[in-house]
Amino acid sequence: MDLSKYYKKGYTGIDNLGNTCFLNSCLQVLNHTYELNEILNSSNHLKSNIPDRNILNEWNDLRGVMWSGNGIVSPNKFVHNVHEIAKIKGKEIFTGWTQNDMPEFLLFMIDCFHNSYARSINMRINGKTENAIDETALQCYGMLKTIYGKEYSEVMDLFYGIYMSEIISKDGQRKLAVKPEHYFILDLPVLDNNILAGNIYDCFNMFCKTEILEGENAWFNEKTGNKEDIKKQFAFWNFPKVLVISLKRFSPDGTQKLNSLIDFPIENLDLSSYVKGYNASSFKYDLYGVCNHMGGVMGGHYTAFAKHAENTWIHFNDNSVEIVDDPKKIITPLAYCLFYRKKNNLL
Repeated sequence: MDLSKYYKKGYTGIDNLGNTCFLNSCLQVLNHTYELNEILNSSNHLKSNIPDRNILNEWNDLRGVMWSGNGIVSPNKFVHNVHEIAKIKGKEIFTGWTQNDMPEFLLFMIDCFHNSYARSINMRINGKTENAIDETALQCYGMLKTIYGKEYSEVMDLFYGIYMSEIISKDGQRKLAVKPEHYFILDLPVLDNNILAGNIYDCFNMFCKTEILEGENAWFNEKTGNKEDIKKQFAFWNFPKVLVISLKRFSPDGTQKLNSLIDFPIENLDLSSYVKGYNASSFKYDLYGVCNHMGGVMGGHYTAFAKHAENTWIHFNDNSVEIVDDPKKIITPLAYCLFYRKKNNLL
């Protein structure tokens, strides 16, 4: 991918129109997701008569202005369009000027992009199953075949991966069930049994932790018609080309926020040990974006770090733009959402 077109441009701030910092921080990282820009620059398979297309059009217009030079832009037209389309799509939280959750808005945006390009494709699964990994592959690819038969887009291919819920006999000798799930934003726990994660790998370990279900909580085996004591765990078949991680800093009841430092690598996030699928060693990632949240459960403020094509890190705080002189300053207790791209994905 030729990144030279981004050089000396894009150091652009965005005006806060009133509680729109969550939106601004999201847009800044999306703007530096160059793989996504390439997709959105294409008119192939683009639908015309759906509301989602309006979001895509307005974002492309705003993105064009943001890359036309350096300065400050007002997202007024874009934000009003978001309000209108959110109303049509039943996303009431984005129809006004209240504070909102950045990952929720990211999901809204990616959904609009995906729907603008979505079409049915016929996915073929070839080969014979020769081992347990192949059997799991057949289940995962079968799930994808069903999804792609209804809706496929290059946006989905970029951002979505597969994890699996595995049911294993209590003695660990038999795999009783595997259920693959398609995921976009990966919500990782930062606290487990009052033990706080110190780094991102701790978060992955908590996510993949084995849970024992026995007694009254035993698993019902539909094949035998009996309950069984089992082990349940999550594992990954693969990770997407662009991996988005949301740290679960907010308690489920929404009354607390954990503001502790969770360390994460800027380069060489190695996820190979969590992958049960093929080519596990290929899942290594570099950070290119962080959305930060300062404040508590009742409100706060969002900013973003993004890695420019010129390999400089930028801190975007609404209309304020600042070069980061030391990348280590990116790792703070404010980090809420992390954006990683697979190594060599821009080549």
